[in-house]
Amino acid sequence: MPRVKIVILTLISALIGITAYLLVSPQASVPASPTAATKLPPTVIKIPILGLNIPVQAAVVRGNQWDMYDHTVAWLSTSAVPGEGNVILYAHNRKGLFRDLYLLKPGDNILVQQQNKWLTYIVNESRSVKDSDVNSVLSQNNRLTLFTCEGSWDQKRLVIYASPLH
Repeated sequence: MPRVKIVILTLISALIGITAYLLVSPQASVPASPTAATKLPPTVIKIPILGLNIPVQAAVVRGNQWDMYDHTVAWLSTSAVPGEGNVILYAHNRKGLFRDLYLLKPGDNILVQQQNKWLTYIVNESRSVKDSDVNSVLSQNNRLTLFTCEGSWDQKRLVIYASPLH
């Protein structure tokens, strides 16, 4: 009889361990939000006052490495899609991309294309932050967040916040 109890306790412990692993394992968990493949991502960003009309491409962050593109703006695919939360777009600080973002002022328009419709956002704030301040782009608000390098040796980041035009 004691052997039966030991076997039963061992099986129960194993089941608890497997269940706990499945609950916390990233490979086994169900994503909390749709993947980039199932969302309707932004495809183009226009900033009329800067004369910009740039394609947007899905991107991810692996560890501390952000996907960057030479000729397109990156959409952080783990962020929201337009109209559903905080849309994070970032690009190099160079001509034809986000070099002139510092010129944006509150009230300026930014347009984002999603499939065949354009959504308009109004700039309401810009902020210079430390390069390690990733929290400056995070939010639960329905907004557009633009992010690029700035300063000598790219020591800082410029963040532009814009609210949707209703």
